[in-house]
Amino acid sequence: MVKLNDIKLTPERALIIKDTAVIADLHLGLENVMLEKGVAVPRMQIIEIVESVKRIVEKYGIKRIVVAGDLKHEFSRNLPYEWEDVERFLRATENVELEVVRGNHDNFLATILAKHGIELKEEVEIEGWTVVHGHKTCDKPKIIMGHEHPAVKIRFRGSVYSYHCYLKIRKKQTNQDIIVLPAFSPLVSGSDILSAENFLSPILRNVNDDEIEIYAVDGEVVYLGRLSDLKRVTL
Repeated sequence: MVKLNDIKLTPERALIIKDTAVIADLHLGLENVMLEKGVAVPRMQIIEIVESVKRIVEKYGIKRIVVAGDLKHEFSRNLPYEWEDVERFLRATENVELEVVRGNHDNFLATILAKHGIELKEEVEIEGWTVVHGHKTCDKPKIIMGHEHPAVKIRFRGSVYSYHCYLKIRKKQTNQDIIVLPAFSPLVSGSDILSAENFLSPILRNVNDDEIEIYAVDGEVVYLGRLSDLKRVTL
């Protein structure tokens, strides 16, 4: 675990502020989407996610969980797996306060959440930080977001090693502090920030490589330095 003042970056891919955990990009029901495309994937994601959430709650004394968008996967409708998996996730978090931020994949999520009395929010405030998904602009000074699924993929001796990562960004142009969360889904491998030309989020538009610090996750959280330095070493 790495501490950044009031924030903890955990190896479970959850950011913690006091007794609140923030996770992003669960993409529940992804197996249903892949099945419709003719790809059969064992339906294990929800089991791993529920177990991870329970460990986080117990290990860190969590009383509140904030999902920073993309709780479900399909854009256009609610698939059967999504209904079942989202409701299973909600049952697993009944003993803590749960807040859900709208992601770009969550167009129809409100229908499921409403059955459980949960509001789908555009943003959530935690100790001066604003939690958003990241697919829309946000001018708040301190932002926690998902959306990017950041990862570092390093090639060594013919093999490729991939590590989910947190990004800590000081955007000088707009005087903003930004933390980008790794995807919580075990099925999302992540997008390689070393080879990507641009970020998806408008919040990260015009961010320079030397403004980005990388914290990789591999059983523990490891500081890898600035993106500009890492690119010089690996590319």
